[in-house]
Amino acid sequence: MSDQAFCLTTCLNCGQRIEFPPEGLGMSVACPHCEQTITLAEIPALSPRERKPDEITAGELKAALEGTIPRRRISLFYQLGLLLVAVFMALLPLAYLAFVAGVAYATYWYGVHALALFSGFTGGIYGIILKAICYLGPLLGGCIAVFFMFKPMLARPRKRAQPMELNPAQHPRLYQFIAHLSDLLRVPIPRHICLDCELNASAGFRRGWLSFLGRDLVLNLGLPLVAGLNTRQLAAVVAHELGHCNQSVAMRLGYLIDSIDRWFVRVVYERDSWDDSFEEWANSVDDWRLSLIVGCARFAVWLSRKVLSFLLHLGHAGSCFLSRQMEFQADACAIQVAGSAGLESLLLRLREQSLLQSLAYDGLNHFWKKRRQLPDNLPDFLEQLEKQLPAAFHEQARMTLLNETAGWFATHPTPAQRIQKARQMGVEGLFMMEKPARLLFGDFSEAARAVTVHYYRRDLRLPVTDRMLRTTTDFFSDNGGRTLPT
Repeated sequence: MSDQAFCLTTCLNCGQRIEFPPEGLGMSVACPHCEQTITLAEIPALSPRERKPDEITAGELKAALEGTIPRRRISLFYQLGLLLVAVFMALLPLAYLAFVAGVAYATYWYGVHALALFSGFTGGIYGIILKAICYLGPLLGGCIAVFFMFKPMLARPRKRAQPMELNPAQHPRLYQFIAHLSDLLRVPIPRHICLDCELNASAGFRRGWLSFLGRDLVLNLGLPLVAGLNTRQLAAVVAHELGHCNQSVAMRLGYLIDSIDRWFVRVVYERDSWDDSFEEWANSVDDWRLSLIVGCARFAVWLSRKVLSFLLHLGHAGSCFLSRQMEFQADACAIQVAGSAGLESLLLRLREQSLLQSLAYDGLNHFWKKRRQLPDNLPDFLEQLEKQLPAAFHEQARMTLLNETAGWFATHPTPAQRIQKARQMGVEGLFMMEKPARLLFGDFSEAARAVTVHYYRRDLRLPVTDRMLRTTTDFFSDNGGRTLPT
């Protein structure tokens, strides 16, 4: 065998190192790990002295995630439950459509049979006017009501700000981390990784229904969540979210159920410009004759909202029960990766972060209204705030876990129930690295600042200028180092 020297490169999609002969320089090939197209370009190898002491290397990460995880099959009973709930949820919009059709037919029936009011001309001109009002009032009111009942079927949801998408070239270690976890769980590698300022993470179809039959997945990570976790806890988060995607049929049935559930929530509680215009017109009517039409329309719209609300609660109860079971299924994937102790540690940390964020956002809301200033890096702000809180804060946060109960409409089991389930499984786990999760990013601070500004301007729609943003250090020092600015 020849002693030919090989060149080394890194896949920008999954972060894996690839060796290739020198004649391959500049060629476009498929990565043997993630199958994405890359251009072969040699990178210099770093000596141990050149590496940062707190850096997570590709070899270290690969070694920490080596191994296999047994394939976890979903029980037939669970899949049958998914199918039944999906069919039930799909029937609810049809039931509402049947109700709308019934109201439309009732309006048509009244319009045809109420013509009998004009069979005679008794009562003089005032009698004819009264009959016309009695005829046209319910008829026009019914037509307006039918339009507003059909509107939820046609109205699109309000556009929401899109999360910021990461560049694989800038964060290769994070992409390698997620690619390894996807391989372990036998899930398609997410084609896009996006960041937002939520204390949450999610995985799903990137383009919604357009990706329903494909494998186009997107993973959303909340930077305030990542900033407060170690790598083992973040592995549990990512494994949990990818666990929702490791069963093709279950994932799609779950998406169907969740989409219908969210549609009902939107059409029942969300108002648009059409609703505002109708209310404005109805409140401006002074003529008693027009008030009859407005009253009929308002009653029909109110009735349609009540029917939608009933269907919402009916479907929501069933979907929420199933959602809690789906969370246990996803937890099992997280436990296989990070172990029972890793998931328990994550759930306790999430409670601390949740209370910390609530405390911080209340103070920042007050500070914005008072001084029109905000920190330019929310994850760093939360970290600095936590350092200033008394040690008892963490114990008090964890104690709140014991008092939670999961009602009929809870989408998640309580953390205490999830911890109990994890302890019963008693799995050691595969991934034990517990370095700060932010080390997986090429430049965490830069990403955090960009996402923070995006959150202020796009999600909260605040008129924040660059001069209104202060660094975390300045933000606290300007307020005497107090726990929260006042």
